[in-house]
Amino acid sequence: MQPPAETSTGSEIGRRALLLSIGALALTFLVPVFGLALAVFSAVVCYRAWRALSARHRPVVLAVLGMLLSLASLCLATLVMWVQTYFSGELTAYTECMKGAGTATSQQVCVGDLERAVEHRLPFMPKGSVKLPFPP
Repeated sequence: MQPPAETSTGSEIGRRALLLSIGALALTFLVPVFGLALAVFSAVVCYRAWRALSARHRPVVLAVLGMLLSLASLCLATLVMWVQTYFSGELTAYTECMKGAGTATSQQVCVGDLERAVEHRLPFMPKGSVKLPFPP
């Protein structure tokens, strides 16, 4: 019979939670849908690590930092997904326009069409106020 496995130390639990949160933030920039899912998972892991560490009277700094990063990536992924959903028609039209744009001038026309479509979609924006700093 084998002896029971040792439980993780406090620093390992907090470190794992923080690394998972950093991964969620990085994945949010690459693929927001997967970043959102990993952010929810890492928030749960950080909460459980926080509870486990405070029950053992260990420092909870890494778990708290992980929770803050998880919540930040959760908010960022939600915002990016909302923007993509809200402007999906405009972004689809831009993508179709760019497929046929062979010159730099025609690409600038596509960007201008996207800017006007975004202005039209957001009625509180004055005409000509939306200027994209770089093409999407």
